[in-house]
Amino acid sequence: MAWKVYDKTGNTVRCTLKSLEYNGTWMGACFVTSTLKSAVPIPFEIGDYVMYRGEKFEINYDPTALKKAARKTSGEAFVYDNAKFNWPGDELTRCDFLDYVKSDNQIHFTSLPKFSFFASSIQDLADRVQVNLDRIYIGAQKWTVVVHPEYVSTTNVNIDVNNIKVWGALELFNSKFGANFVIRGRTITIGTAGIAVGNIFKYGRGNGLYEIQRTADADQQIITRLRAYGSTRNMPNRYYNKLSNSSLTNYLPNNMAVENLMLPDFPKTTLDPYIDSKNIAALGIREGSVYFDGTGDLEEIYPSMEGMTAEQLKDAGIYVSLDAGDNGNLDEVADAEQLTDDGTMDSLKEGEDVPPFTITLKDVGFNINDYLTSETATISMKNGMCGGRDFEITKCEKKGNKYVLTCNRVYDESLKLYFPYKDYNIKSGDKFVLLYIGMPDVYIQAASQRLLAAAKKYLAKNDYVRYSYEPKVDDIFMARQHDWAVARGEASIHDTLKEGDLMLFTDSDLGIEGSIIIDTLIIKEGEDMIPKYTMTLREEKAVGSLEKIQNQIDSIAGGGQGTGGLNTQQIQSIIRSLGNQLFLSRTHNDTAAGLISFLAGAIFGASGFAEGLTGFGAKIDSMGRGYMESLTLRRFLEVPELRFNRAEIVLGDKWRSPGAGIIESVEPDYDADGNLLRSGTISLKLQDGEIGAVAVDDICMGYFHDYETPGNNAVSDIDDSRGNRMFAGFCTIYFRITEILDAGTNKRFRYVLRGVSDRWQYSFHPCEALHFVAYGNFTNKERQTSAYETRTYRRFLVGVNDWEFTKSMIAMQDGDLSNLNIFGLNMTGYSAYLNNIYMTGTIEQLQIDAPVRIEIDTQGDNFLAYGESMEITCKVFKGWEDITDTVRQWTIRRDSGDTADDEAWNIKHKDFNGSITIYNTKEISDLGNNSVTVVSTLFTITATNDTASIEAIVTI
Repeated sequence: MAWKVYDKTGNTVRCTLKSLEYNGTWMGACFVTSTLKSAVPIPFEIGDYVMYRGEKFEINYDPTALKKAARKTSGEAFVYDNAKFNWPGDELTRCDFLDYVKSDNQIHFTSLPKFSFFASSIQDLADRVQVNLDRIYIGAQKWTVVVHPEYVSTTNVNIDVNNIKVWGALELFNSKFGANFVIRGRTITIGTAGIAVGNIFKYGRGNGLYEIQRTADADQQIITRLRAYGSTRNMPNRYYNKLSNSSLTNYLPNNMAVENLMLPDFPKTTLDPYIDSKNIAALGIREGSVYFDGTGDLEEIYPSMEGMTAEQLKDAGIYVSLDAGDNGNLDEVADAEQLTDDGTMDSLKEGEDVPPFTITLKDVGFNINDYLTSETATISMKNGMCGGRDFEITKCEKKGNKYVLTCNRVYDESLKLYFPYKDYNIKSGDKFVLLYIGMPDVYIQAASQRLLAAAKKYLAKNDYVRYSYEPKVDDIFMARQHDWAVARGEASIHDTLKEGDLMLFTDSDLGIEGSIIIDTLIIKEGEDMIPKYTMTLREEKAVGSLEKIQNQIDSIAGGGQGTGGLNTQQIQSIIRSLGNQLFLSRTHNDTAAGLISFLAGAIFGASGFAEGLTGFGAKIDSMGRGYMESLTLRRFLEVPELRFNRAEIVLGDKWRSPGAGIIESVEPDYDADGNLLRSGTISLKLQDGEIGAVAVDDICMGYFHDYETPGNNAVSDIDDSRGNRMFAGFCTIYFRITEILDAGTNKRFRYVLRGVSDRWQYSFHPCEALHFVAYGNFTNKERQTSAYETRTYRRFLVGVNDWEFTKSMIAMQDGDLSNLNIFGLNMTGYSAYLNNIYMTGTIEQLQIDAPVRIEIDTQGDNFLAYGESMEITCKVFKGWEDITDTVRQWTIRRDSGDTADDEAWNIKHKDFNGSITIYNTKEISDLGNNSVTVVSTLFTITATNDTASIEAIVTI
């Protein structure tokens, strides 16, 4: 195997790699390296590339060259050690992540490398990545950034960025939104790992693995007992200290102070709340604590309006008053003042304050004024045109079933604008939370439940030993799988395997059964006959910066409740438990209780299905057509029609010839340089005991559809009558048999292609499954006869000793004879062309619609010498029937060139009755004045009966 290195235009080959090594890390770098040795220096340039497994890898720097000898004095005079070709993803480390937004989202931007923005969802970050890549990479280099449709992300995140690259922005997807990503080609998919590798690997010969090494994560802190705490935001002062039981005794002792949000059991059930893992019996007590206060990668959990509904308050015994038809979402703005200024406040006079604005809330179940703290109450918008902005509340008024908040506008230093303003107003339905107030008890209880759910998810990811796996892949198994896939026209594991994909493998001894992500992948090719694979599997992945990137993200802080997703073990347990009930097994006998629809059809058989009379298995396609080995019915067979091949359909030529065959295989010849020659060897497909009907010097022809090079197929039907024929959608091939290799069966023989000529410009090798005809022979007269039939004519050939037909080779043809014109035979329409006719019966012309004609008898020829006379007799025929007696009137007119004399002659012979004597004598000259009629005289004779009038001309 060899891989060519091209310059950036793709037109020049720099060199050829005899070996290479592919290195890929999930959510990390991917590249190809190779060591080259050359007798001359290789003029590498940035942009030179190599294609490997369908992906383009480019040189981003000049490879280091080691000169060991003078130019052309050694094959290793110049050595390029580990020349590196980078994947397209390396571009992400060179593209700045600037403050740009999509042109249609009406969000302000600065184009600066230092900025902050509010991401209401992961799509907001994805859009900014896309826009930054679109600044540089367009056309064939365009990148596509997509969020997997099944991904559910953390929402409402404020992000501050300081001079990072796009790759640094990708790290945010994983570290701050909890989303993985994969890069294939020039597409970045967020929120998913790769696809599952198309095989379940097992230990043992023929199963794909010959060794598995499992290593425990030494840096992991295993937790089986977890204490979890929320933040202090929106917690009333000494909230838990004020709680008491029915006897009014406080739950907490006076000397115990707790300000953070706690788990639901605190303090009524226990003063030391924690949750235990189901693995605590096996692993023992391993304590751990976690704060969900927004620090690190963990969300902030606190009493909040977010997600609260009227139904939830009702369940807690709190009833609210809402307008008719309201959706019941209490964390949505009911209304807001629509400002009309431009946000600059340029019209304000010195000393004037920026006017406030109002926001109207639904009945949230409590009066904000009753829960104020020493801090200024604030409303934080979670989406909409002011999403991510916080506004101080200066007044709260209860009006009907609504609360009207008077709020200060916020000045954006980077944009020099006050928000909201006319283009960025808060609107009904925008989401919000309230900050820096002491939330009512029901909201604190709801937050405790959120804290419990987050703690359980955290514990589920840390209450077991995490392993990395290094499976030793069976290289021979992979090579065979590649050959098998290529033979079936499918993509092999070798060609599609990618870091980030899910490797499916099982081992009962190590207790492994399921899918684990490929963390690193190394493929070495060229050193041995088959590729070698090295990979590491990891159950959990954290993204780090590439070595060349200095990640300078200052902070990510934000409220909100990320819904997250199930971890690998949870998904697998659900599939195992529900799968047995809902899904049919692919490996065991199973029963379906309902109707199963196969929309694309179904294939049956241990070895699959192959079409044709020599095929195997069975198939029912999407149209209900069945292809089977046999069919046994115990009762009736009811069909609209049974057909026993009663109609034979031929789309093309039908031949009767001394030789023909079906090709089983073809081996074309090549010269020492690998160039294709015009000769080769053919093997026929023969039944047991059959002898091939071929001979040396047979002239052969056949048609086939070229799937590999469709341009070789004809675009129209051509038949030049000489034997040069083409059918639209097919190649026509001609070859001559030069040698029979298997004298007993004629199964194998040598051939040479027909040469090109003025009338035939093509030369194609035969192919497997081709049906060919031997329609003649260059030397053997016994094999020079054949016959063929087309849609329009039938032709019998004799003496065929060349590629093309001649006139002498056509012994007979019936049907359309117009193509015989090429041989000088003036024929049209449908009839018969014969060399000789021998008959004992009669020839009778049917009179129906037969033409009517005049036959003129001039007693030999039409030359009348001076002094002679000529008898002219006329008869009228319809077909071969004489109908002269039906003529009512005869006329004859002369044209000698002398108009006056001709008119006098016509009057004299007005009583012409079908016969006349023409004289050319001294006394009488019916040919006119010879001084005028120097060549000939024309006589036009007309016969008229009850149905027609016809005429004929005789020249004398």
